[in-house]
Amino acid sequence: MTTVHPPYVIETGPRARARATSRLRPLFRLRPEEVLALAFLLPTTYLTVVANVYARREGVLGDRHPGGLARLAIVIALLGLMALLWRKWSHSPAVQTLREVLPFVACILIYTNLHDTIGFVNRHDVHHYLDALDREIFGLQPAVWAERFITPARTEVMQFLYMNFFWIAPSTALWLLARRRWAEFRTVTSGVLLCFFMGYALYVLFPAAPPRLVLVYDFTRSLSGTPSLFSSLSARAFELLPVDSRAAFPSLHAAVSLVALVHAWRYLRAWFYVLLPFVLGLWASTIYLRHHYTVDLLAGWALAPLAIALAPRLDAWWARRQGSLGIAPARGAQSASPSRA
Repeated sequence: MTTVHPPYVIETGPRARARATSRLRPLFRLRPEEVLALAFLLPTTYLTVVANVYARREGVLGDRHPGGLARLAIVIALLGLMALLWRKWSHSPAVQTLREVLPFVACILIYTNLHDTIGFVNRHDVHHYLDALDREIFGLQPAVWAERFITPARTEVMQFLYMNFFWIAPSTALWLLARRRWAEFRTVTSGVLLCFFMGYALYVLFPAAPPRLVLVYDFTRSLSGTPSLFSSLSARAFELLPVDSRAAFPSLHAAVSLVALVHAWRYLRAWFYVLLPFVLGLWASTIYLRHHYTVDLLAGWALAPLAIALAPRLDAWWARRQGSLGIAPARGAQSASPSRA
C-alpha cells in the first residue's frame, strides 16, 4: 500500500511574514559590525581549537599555536562578562561605551585566530606570486633593496612606527567617541571594522607568508642589533605567532591606517596632521621590517576606499531594517556628512 503524503506547501501571507520577522529580531538587535565579528569569530575559534588539537596529537608540528587555547578561554570569559553586564545594566553609559569599543577587541582576537589557522585551512600559498609581481613592477624586491638602509637605530625607530598600528587603527573613532559625535563615530567605526573583515576574508582566500619568512636566503643583513625596547617588544609579540604565519595579503596596516587617516581629514582635521607622519612611517616600516611585499600595500590602499564607501551604506541599510522591526538603531547609525573640526 502506497502512502500518499500531502504536497509541501510554502506558507505565505501576514502570519508567515510575522514569524519570519520574529526570527530576524535577535539578529538585528545586534549591530552590523557585531554580526560580522561573530561570523568570523565563531568559525575561527573552532578552527583554532581544531588546529591546536591536531598539532598536539601529531606532535611533529610542535607548539605552533602558543597560548591559543588560553587566549580563547580568556576572551570567552570576557565576552560572557560583557553579555552579563549588558543584560543587567544596558543603559549604563560605561557599559554602552564598552560595547562601542568591544568590536575592536574582537578584531584582534580574530586576527590572532587567523594566524593560527589560515595555513591549516587553505594551503594554496600565493607569496611566491607576490614576490614575482614585486620584481616585475619594480625590477627588484623592495624588501631586499631596503636592507641597505639597516642600522640598529633605524631598526628601533621602524619597530616603534610599526607597533603604532594598534593605536592608529581606532584612534580617529575614539577621538570622536570622546567628543560624543555619534554619527561620525559610527561612520568611522563601520569603515575601520569593515576594512578589517574584508581583509580577513582575503587572508583566507590568498594565504601569503611575509618576506621575512619566504625570502630568508635573499637577505644578507640581519635586522637584529643592539637589544632595545621596541625591538624586544616586537620580538616577543612575534613569538606568539606560528612560524608559518599566513597573513600578508592585503596589508591591513596599510588599509586600516588609510581609513583612519581619511576620516581624520574629514572630521578631525587637526588630528589628521598629527596622524599623518605616524601613518607614513608605518607604511615604510612594513617594507623595512620585511613584513609585507609592496603589492600588499597596494592592495591595502585599494581596499581602504572600498571599505569607506561601503560601510555607511551597510550601516544605513541595517538601521532601516532595525526601524522596520521596531528596534532602535545604534546612536548615529545614519551616515555622517564630512565636516571640518
